[in-house]
Amino acid sequence: MKHTLPLLSIASVVAIILLFSCKTAQKITTSAQFPAFYKEGHRGTRGLMPENTIPAMKKGLEVGANIIEVDIYITKDKQVLIAHDPMVNINHSLYEDGKEIAKADAKKYIWHQMNYADIRKFDVGSKPYNGWPRQEKIKTYMPLLGELIDSVEAFTAARKLTPAIYNIEVKTSPQYDSLGYNAGPEEMIKSVMDVVKSRSIGNRFYIQSFDVRPLQEVHKKYPGVTIGFLTGSANITLENNLSQLGFTPNIYSPHYKMVTPEMVTACRQHKMKLVPWTVNTVEEMKALVKMGVDGIITDYPNFFSQL
Repeated sequence: MKHTLPLLSIASVVAIILLFSCKTAQKITTSAQFPAFYKEGHRGTRGLMPENTIPAMKKGLEVGANIIEVDIYITKDKQVLIAHDPMVNINHSLYEDGKEIAKADAKKYIWHQMNYADIRKFDVGSKPYNGWPRQEKIKTYMPLLGELIDSVEAFTAARKLTPAIYNIEVKTSPQYDSLGYNAGPEEMIKSVMDVVKSRSIGNRFYIQSFDVRPLQEVHKKYPGVTIGFLTGSANITLENNLSQLGFTPNIYSPHYKMVTPEMVTACRQHKMKLVPWTVNTVEEMKALVKMGVDGIITDYPNFFSQL
């Protein structure tokens, strides 16, 4: 007896393909929860609290930010650390007992070559920091990304604030690779994604970098994750940056002095959000808003109330 299989309708075939694709690609949709205007607290709120600490993140959201920006390194024991510099910054760091750290000793404390338990001992909030006289001085430490997210989520829920969006800056570069200052792009992105996927924040984050390599890694392996391209070079055009990156990111973040009406128009044509850094006066903020930017990164998110 000859057996024949029933023919599937085109609609059924399409449904099966879509179901399989969704299960394998794990695409993340990102646009729905992002604000109309990006009010970003740089390193939390560096102007008011010790940078890249949990108190800085809470303060930034409390005074007006809807996005908080953090910087990322990977420790020797594979933890995702919040820190801007690859080693101890003697300008705002002290030993656990409050003693000063000699400039010559700074390179003894490279985060990628230390376990987190030892990194956590540094006090990064008690020492007066030249250039930031309004910073509140408190004894605090460098947190891990997961701990920071957990603390911020609990804070916003308790205060009935809008849940935060996390701007995660990946601190990689070919130079850092050669000096052993950080993990490579592939490890960095996997480590960050493992943390954010283990938290209940959905699509409330994006990944930015000056280095195109981690952004290309995100684009290739994690479709749907929002990507921000950072640039500080006025000698490289927007089009050249996009050509080097190889795709159009969701967000273009130049130094604020590079922003022109022509750049605003170009970003709109490319359907990119234009979010410059780091804007620290109300007058400059107002000028950029008038020019048509989509957001601002600042050390003083309390200034947003004056716009």
